[in-house]
Amino acid sequence: MLKALAQKKYNYIRVAPLPHFVLGLCIGMVVTLAWLAAEFYRDGHSWGFITSAAIAMSWVTGAFFSVADIISRYREYLRIRKMLVDKGYSDKIFKAVATSRCQRDAALWAARQAGYGCLAKKVYHRLGYRWYHVMPDMLVRNPFRIFTPKFLRTAFKPGKRVSDEK
Repeated sequence: MLKALAQKKYNYIRVAPLPHFVLGLCIGMVVTLAWLAAEFYRDGHSWGFITSAAIAMSWVTGAFFSVADIISRYREYLRIRKMLVDKGYSDKIFKAVATSRCQRDAALWAARQAGYGCLAKKVYHRLGYRWYHVMPDMLVRNPFRIFTPKFLRTAFKPGKRVSDEK
């Protein structure tokens, strides 16, 4: 029982290492800025307090999106692992989630768990992805696409994509 719970927590961290790192950074910044805001408040510097509190709130927003990304990647990991176990290996599975580093990490961990880790790495290597390709392909082409509903939907709602053409 305890070993299964520990394995689940380990998988949860391994599925999304980059968002977990960003979450830790955000939490560290929130704590530091909250301490700084408290010091400003104690010393009577209202402008410093307001500024520190506002910046801390922006880091809270970053932490919120990191948690949302972690949950999405874990759900994607479960979905991909189930497909690999039920249907076996297919390049299509990995090509469908090749556009972002976080999705590739989740897919690679699912493949490793299902026994197809080397094959999945070869697919991404053939597609030209390396360890330093961190930004999603869509954002590399146009950084302002992060504010579009389509990007948010594809980033935080894993699953089958419904085509916009009918």
